[in-house]
Amino acid sequence: MRTEDAITDFRRARRRAAALLLALVALGAGLLAVGRAEARQAGAGKDGRPNILVVMTDDMALTDVKQMPKVRKLLARRGTSFANAINSFPLCCPSRATLLTGQYAHNHQVIGNFFPYGWYGMGRRNNILPAWLDKAGYETGFTGKWLNGYGSLDGKGEIPAGWDEWHGLLDLSAYDYHNFIMNRNGRLRAWGDAEFARKLVEFSNIQVTAPDMKTPAMIYGKLFEVMGNPPYDYWGQEDPKDYTNDVTGRIATKLVRRQRGSKKPFFVWWAPAAPHREDVATTLMDRPGPDPGPPERYEEWSQGLEMPRTPSFNEADLTDKPSTLTSKAPVMSQGQIDQLELDYQGRIGSLRSVDDGVGKLVKALRRTGQLRNTMIVFMSDNGWLHGEHRVTGDKFLPYEESLKSPLILRGPGVPKGRTIKGQVANIDLAPTIVDLAKARPGRTMDGVSLMPAIKRPKRLPNRAFEIEAPRPLFSGPIPNNAWDRPYKGVRTDRYTYVLWPETSEEELYDRSTDPFQLQNLAADPAFAAIKARLAAKLVTLDGCRGRSCLVKP
Repeated sequence: MRTEDAITDFRRARRRAAALLLALVALGAGLLAVGRAEARQAGAGKDGRPNILVVMTDDMALTDVKQMPKVRKLLARRGTSFANAINSFPLCCPSRATLLTGQYAHNHQVIGNFFPYGWYGMGRRNNILPAWLDKAGYETGFTGKWLNGYGSLDGKGEIPAGWDEWHGLLDLSAYDYHNFIMNRNGRLRAWGDAEFARKLVEFSNIQVTAPDMKTPAMIYGKLFEVMGNPPYDYWGQEDPKDYTNDVTGRIATKLVRRQRGSKKPFFVWWAPAAPHREDVATTLMDRPGPDPGPPERYEEWSQGLEMPRTPSFNEADLTDKPSTLTSKAPVMSQGQIDQLELDYQGRIGSLRSVDDGVGKLVKALRRTGQLRNTMIVFMSDNGWLHGEHRVTGDKFLPYEESLKSPLILRGPGVPKGRTIKGQVANIDLAPTIVDLAKARPGRTMDGVSLMPAIKRPKRLPNRAFEIEAPRPLFSGPIPNNAWDRPYKGVRTDRYTYVLWPETSEEELYDRSTDPFQLQNLAADPAFAAIKARLAAKLVTLDGCRGRSCLVKP
């Protein structure tokens, strides 16, 4: 009896355990279904399309990512990085127009920052990426710096096509880190000293109405008319709570949180000013200290940073470079190098505030159940030369530090911790976003979606890209950025070829053996065939459109 009782008890216990296991499995399946339903309700849409969050910094060097721990931990380690991402025209407004259109500058025709180009010179301004996504059913929101000149015509600005939520900084207050004006869904709000910020916007009118920014006298004359005569000893208020990247970061986080219960997916673009220099206060009004200034909480920390120096820093011999550079870039003085050190500290300090904002955005996405369904794109509009080739702070030029910038994607279907080495360009970003959103573009785009390559890197097409600057940044005897003259060229995974039309000078670099572009091979007979082949590619690329831009190297 004792044995039979034991067997009976064992069988009963086994049946109870099996029943308990089935209940737990059912409960787990139910929770999983609820979790998936909640994720869909949290902004992914019933059709499963992802939310899309773009974070675009301004003038950020590729190497600056090393100083952003949250970006590396939350985005790079949890997503895929592109080690060889370039901007085909490394200048603010043309690059941002490329994100909005998926086109080379020679097609969207925003070939400068100022009149007759810039935001108000862009053709078909209603036919842009946010309008395509809005039409495809996305909730759209923007905060930060828009395209150059925004708000400079009327001191107010408009709400560009496609944006349901609009929080755009007015130029040139967009570059002052404590005193700025924002158009918030049609209403203006100022931070810091409102009068000082309005003067910055009033001064910026010179960019969009003058025949061109032709002479220093025109620029400084307008500055004195608006700001008063120098010497200047006031640069607005500096209240820590008004730090621009924190302000726009908070708005971006609110936009994301607000989408928690939406049945539509969202497209949010956060465009902080960092690490762009504070143009008026520092460049024109000679405010001392780092340019830009870091937030108060990072002032002491940033002072301990050491500026990295590559072999091209303060390059000893520029005789192989184009005359526009050799005649305008003497060997840097110790005073210039010291200022560059200060500026580097300020730049990284400002980027730390963006890093904080990325952390808060990811936290908000996680808490609202939207993180798994959100594609995060971290990027910059262009790179930055910080003493390389004797350039004391600039982009525009066709060198690696200027052309290359960060590009990291994290989201559904994106492998974790992967780095793709193949060459991509900013013309690929709009096609990628359109692909994710299943939207219909209103323009013929020149790039390709990166999603197939993200899943299988071998599917990345091996292409030659055009690098282009069809016109100078300024005309006339401008003392700053005097080397920013027109060029066009071709970049492959290995070579960079550049033609300077004004002087017919050429540059050719084999980056596999000369990654810092110290030796121009354009006049070397051993590379004549390679130069001729790249020059022929340039002829095709220079007028390409759509699929004709898929040129093999």
